[in-house]
Amino acid sequence: MNPYRLARRGVGRILRAIPWTRRWLMLSPDYTVVTMEEARRRQQNGWHSRRVAAHQDAAYRNLLEAMHAGNPRIDLSVAAQAVDAAGLSAPSLLEVGCGSGYYCEILATLASSHIRYVGLDYSAAMVKRARARYPQGRFEVGDATALAHPDDAFDIVFNGVSLMHILDYQKAIAESARVARHAVIFHSVPVFPDHRTTQLHKYAYGGPMVESVFNRGELLQLFTASGLTVTRTWRTIEYDVSHVVGAASYAETFLCRRAS
Repeated sequence: MNPYRLARRGVGRILRAIPWTRRWLMLSPDYTVVTMEEARRRQQNGWHSRRVAAHQDAAYRNLLEAMHAGNPRIDLSVAAQAVDAAGLSAPSLLEVGCGSGYYCEILATLASSHIRYVGLDYSAAMVKRARARYPQGRFEVGDATALAHPDDAFDIVFNGVSLMHILDYQKAIAESARVARHAVIFHSVPVFPDHRTTQLHKYAYGGPMVESVFNRGELLQLFTASGLTVTRTWRTIEYDVSHVVGAASYAETFLCRRAS
């Protein structure tokens, strides 16, 4: 093997062995299982960090470049498929947990529907980056568990990979259902087929985070309790935490309809 590659690999192993550098080099290292009480105590505002926002934005820049080159990652394609499957030609759409706004670009590129997009995130750092990246877009700071919008305000509410990061997820599901006129999409939600809902602490994009991986049956019950009926699902990217929890998990996207 090339000596340069050997040296580079060795340096990489050393850096990954150091907690601080590992947490910035790897997207999601250092998982530990915690109780809900511990998760609430340890919940830290990693998503509010400008550095975390920049790190996440850079990661999605690479995904967007691949998408525009004709090679979208499966979760990006599934997001567009789910929006189109709602069957609305020009829906108004609120993305809850928009991060730096990349899904407005993804949906504009991959979805057939002409989407009137609004992005919302509780992190001012993320929203600031979204506004700078997409100056023609509409982005707002808000709380997924207490949305500042009236009932039926949007045709579709799209929860873009954020439900897992909301500890009061029951409230977030109910609020999405309240604000949606026709459909709610919960995108790339990590689920266990059989294991109980589990809270984890980890580092994502360099910042400390807590998240939930859901028991699928419990999640479906929460949808039903909020007046939602699942009409279609998709498997998305791999999200297996069996090395931490001892039970296999995966990510799934749910298209839900408002009960009539």
